[in-house]
Amino acid sequence: MTAQEILIDYKNGKIPAYISEPEFNKSVGVIVVSAIFGVDDDTKKVCDRLADSGFPAMALNMFWQDDTDSGPLSGAEHERAKARSTRVDRKDGNAYVKAALSKMKSIKSCNGKVVVFGFCYGGPYVVEAAARLGIDGGVTFHGSFIEKFLPEFEHITCPIEFHYGDNDAIAPMNTIEQVKVECDKRENRDLFVYPGGEHGYMFPNRGPGYHAEAADLSWERAINFLNKL
Repeated sequence: MTAQEILIDYKNGKIPAYISEPEFNKSVGVIVVSAIFGVDDDTKKVCDRLADSGFPAMALNMFWQDDTDSGPLSGAEHERAKARSTRVDRKDGNAYVKAALSKMKSIKSCNGKVVVFGFCYGGPYVVEAAARLGIDGGVTFHGSFIEKFLPEFEHITCPIEFHYGDNDAIAPMNTIEQVKVECDKRENRDLFVYPGGEHGYMFPNRGPGYHAEAADLSWERAINFLNKL
């Protein structure tokens, strides 16, 4: 596995991103849209683990144009991170993802298919990319406020997975049920709920919020999802 910081061409600027690639494989590429904390160590480890499993993975800095906070923030800086996330226009955010998709398809280790993984804040971008950008699949982990994007579901034709904990304060069970209702209407849409999982349960650096059992099973299912494409 090799990893490096890169820049993605975007209009009159360049979006910073972190990419990990498998040494010899040519496979499905993964765009990772991070939580509100940005491309932190947890996000980079997601990319590295994907590359170790044979999939090139790229995490783009969705906050690169923020004049106040453009870099990664810690969990202790939640309020700053939350405020920053509200300053990203959704149209711009989707354009960043589109630019990353184009970049991934140009990379030799990508076989032309691209999936978007979204964590927390990144969850709705998976839904929008699936509905609008012609991706080959999407996976969300404790996606935030996906219930606000349910009208997009009728435009999704690719397979998509949703992973939630049942103790998520940001995505409580009543909103997860709304997403499940929409998933149940169509094929190739799976939703998994993990007992005891809190918001951010996938991230080891989140202290007691990390749930190893739920994280491991979510990861296993996500890798199986990629292997089926």
